[in-house]
Amino acid sequence: PETTAKTPAEATKDRPFANSLGMKLVPVPGTKVLFCIHETRRQDYATYANETPGVGIAWTTQNKDGIPIGDQHNHPVVGVNWEEAQKFCSWLSQKEGSTYRLPTDEEWSIAVGLAPLEKRPKGVTLEMLNQKQRTHFPWGGDFPPRTQDNAGNYGDTKWKEVFPYQAFIEGYTDGYATTAPVMSFKANAFGLFDMGGNVWEWVEDWWNPAQKERGIRGASFDNILLGGMLSSDRHYAPP
Repeated sequence: PETTAKTPAEATKDRPFANSLGMKLVPVPGTKVLFCIHETRRQDYATYANETPGVGIAWTTQNKDGIPIGDQHNHPVVGVNWEEAQKFCSWLSQKEGSTYRLPTDEEWSIAVGLAPLEKRPKGVTLEMLNQKQRTHFPWGGDFPPRTQDNAGNYGDTKWKEVFPYQAFIEGYTDGYATTAPVMSFKANAFGLFDMGGNVWEWVEDWWNPAQKERGIRGASFDNILLGGMLSSDRHYAPP
């Protein structure tokens, strides 16, 4: 999850700061919150799990075809569902004396730089907004990304090397077959990393009025198609 926080004291309001886990947070113009500049790391979640009885272990055993995923401390934590992400935010809120939560879908769009291009009429859902805007990508360039763009962790030549039966982005090399250490690629204009690629990120919102699935944003290390790499792309999963 991309964790957002409201700061507890006037002294740090609207200013970058780091919390006790070393998570760095910065204000994002157009929102009233601060965003962590990186995806929640395995080491962050491990601290929570070590201090909280009853936390599941799915996040410790993720793999693709026997290849570990998110198994290093500075990689994003994986295998965390929406409800578990909420519990992590609640724990961190108590630990820090601040309010930590998942971003709304609109806040996430602002943070990725999509908001000026995305219309949000009253009653619009994530399902309606999915891939509606077709020109904006998180790395600020065009599709397909080029190696020199340092665009992010997607389905590249390294992915193809480790998983030879999978399609890939021809000519694009990011150096990681699965997850990458957070902040391995260039930051966007707001100083946020991995807004595209590496792992999907939960947002607060329901996918549609049926309220059976929650939204996820930002694509993953296996994405290769234009639609899935758009800043406007949304997917969903049961919470």
